[in-house]
Parts: sequence; structure tokens; C-alpha cells
Amino acid sequence: MIPSYNWKVIDGWSNYSGKVISHKMIEREMGDRGSKSKLNLNRPSSHKLNFVKEQRVDGSLCLINKHIRCTLMGFERNYQIKILSNQIITFFSFCKTIVLQKDISLKQINEVNNFSRNKLNKWFITGFSDAESSFIILVQPRFDSKTKWRIKANFSISFNKKDIEILEDIKYSLGVGQIYTSGTKVFYRVENFNELQVIVDHFDNYPLVTVKKMDYTLFKECFNIIKDKKHLTHEGLLKIIQIKSSLNRDLSENLKKLFKININEKLKFKFEGIPDPYWVAGFTSGDGSFNIKITKSRLGKVQLSYAINLHIREKDVIVGLLKYLYKYENLKEEITKYIYCTETSVAIQIVKFSDIINVIIPFFDKYSLQGQKRLDYNDFKKASVILLRKEHLNKEGYNEILRIKKGMNLKRI
Repeated sequence: MIPSYNWKVIDGWSNYSGKVISHKMIEREMGDRGSKSKLNLNRPSSHKLNFVKEQRVDGSLCLINKHIRCTLMGFERNYQIKILSNQIITFFSFCKTIVLQKDISLKQINEVNNFSRNKLNKWFITGFSDAESSFIILVQPRFDSKTKWRIKANFSISFNKKDIEILEDIKYSLGVGQIYTSGTKVFYRVENFNELQVIVDHFDNYPLVTVKKMDYTLFKECFNIIKDKKHLTHEGLLKIIQIKSSLNRDLSENLKKLFKININEKLKFKFEGIPDPYWVAGFTSGDGSFNIKITKSRLGKVQLSYAINLHIREKDVIVGLLKYLYKYENLKEEITKYIYCTETSVAIQIVKFSDIINVIIPFFDKYSLQGQKRLDYNDFKKASVILLRKEHLNKEGYNEILRIKKGMNLKRI
């Protein structure tokens, strides 16, 4: 065994300098690292039956520190080395059998699950939460309580089961919460009160942008009442129910009958601007859509579309988002033509091909989407290349766009 010169430079000499001529070992003492025996063919023919024991140096799994270490590497826990093919095989074989070991700890299993997880940008998490999250205060009967009621807070994100990975990345990034599945839905939920402090700290440091920030303000007010244990008093209970009357979908009819309180007015929403490009990536990963529109009656009639649809009270968010995207490319063109309103909704829809090429694609190439939306975006880009080359004007290119469209959005398997 001869240590690499590069590692000598990095680590310094940790042994006597020189060359390892042979390394005899007792096989039963070598444990998981193993050894291999072979004939020493370099010796004279009369000695060819002599065996040489060589310790393997193609890597040893180090689960707790989440890397596979080199056996001969000095200060090995401080380095994350390039994984050789043998090490990849060793690692995934270990992952495949680890759950069969009865004495494996939950922490070690989590280490394996998180081995390939992404730590998401904090603003991305806020943007995605603006699109998909809920702040919930539950008021439930509990007869062994002093107030006869139980107050429970939780933060929840629900999404299609196909996007479970993005919720796993959020859980890994925040370090709290649990993931549940039900039918075609997957839920990321933080219910433990101590863990909810992490959620509150996150949104204090990376504030929400849409109407969702009004719900968070009320949620935090209830959270602080619970934190001070005032919810265990009758006055605190009434205060929480009064706050809850303005949160999300109002009080249930049952609570309205049992608690005669003055219903709070909804907080007025004020848009304060887009804080960060990763917020846009997160929000689009939740609420955005990338579409290909095709007129089948006319060869070559293809249109790409980037769109987001919100409630009419969030019109300022749509206008602000458009201005933010176009400022990114320093374009001064009038952009309000991309806003479409009804009595209850407002939408942004960008269909001009030059804007798709010069604004939308450069932006999301730099600030990556996550989950299924990233796959839709990649297909969207493939179609844009075909249009840019004008290949959609011939039958082969047109059929390729049809094929791409059939695998996007809700049709994606």
C-alpha cells in the first residue's frame, strides 16, 4: 500500500516516511473492511504458494458523518472525498440492508434518508409557503382541562403526492416537522410546540409577501398566548377564539354558538414588494404554471405561456411580480397587458415569445424551481428551443412538441 502523494501534501506525514512493502493481517480481526488473498506471483516459482494479505483501501462507510472515507486518508473525518465506483456500490448496498438491522438507531436511519436531500434557500421556503401553506389554530373540547377546551397550533403545507420530495427538502432544511400521506395528497406538518418556535423564527426573519402574512400575524399572536400559558385561563381562551375569528375561514358554526364574541375585522393587506429572487422561484414552484398551447387545426401554431393566478385582493402582488421579473432584464416595455382580472381573481400570463426567451427562461435558469414544476419548466425549455429554431413549422418538430405537451403538468406520470 503506497499513500498518494497528494494526500501527503494535505495531511502531512503521519507515519514513518517510506514504502509499505507488505501488510500481514489476521483475517478474523479485520472486521467490515475485509481483506483479499492472492498468490504472490512476483516471488520465485518455488514460493508461489505463499499468500499475501492486503487490506482493502477502496473505502469504508462512515454513516454518522454522511460520507465514505478513504482508509489511508489522514484526519479522515475532516474531508469529504470523491466517491469511487467501489464506494458507491458499498454505500448503496449498505442503505439497502440497513433497515433490516434491529439495533439501528432512528438517528442513523434519518442520516441515510437525508444523504441526498437539498438544503433549500430560506427565501425559497417562504415563497413556497406563500403559495401552499396554512397557519392553523385548533379549538377542541377537552373535559379534563380547566377551561374544558384544548388549544393546538400547527403549520401545514399540503401538496400533490408526486411532489413529496420538495416537502422532504423543506423538512430537512428547517429541521422540524413530520410528513404524512393521504390518498393523492402529502402533508408537511409542524405540531410540536417547541418546533413551532423554529417556524415563527423563520417567518420573522424571512417574511411572507402575500395575504398569507396576515394569517401569520394572527397565528403568531395566538402562539405567544400559548407560549405564556395564558390559553389555560378563560380570558386567554376567549382571546384566542376572537383572533381565530379573523384567521383563515372564520369560526365554525358550533364555536359561534358556544362563544358569543365580537368578530374581529380582517386585517388589511398591504403589499411591500418582492424581497428576493428565490422567493419568486419558491412561489412559482407552488402556484406557477408552464404551458404549451397548440392549435391542432393549423401546423406550426404553438404558443408558450408562463402564468400565475391569485385572488383579486392580491393584484398588487401580481403587478409587483411582473415589475420584478422585467427589472431583472432592465426592460422598460409596458407590462400591464399581461394582467387579466375578473371579479374574484387576477392572473399574470406571459405569452410573447421574445419575453419567454429574454426574461422568463434566463430568470429560472439562474433561480431554480423545485419539484414537478422544475420538470415542467425543463419541458417548457425544450419546446422553446424547437420554436427558436422554427422546427415547429415542419411536421417532425410539431409532433415533437405534441409529445412534450402530453407529458407535462397533470399528465405527467
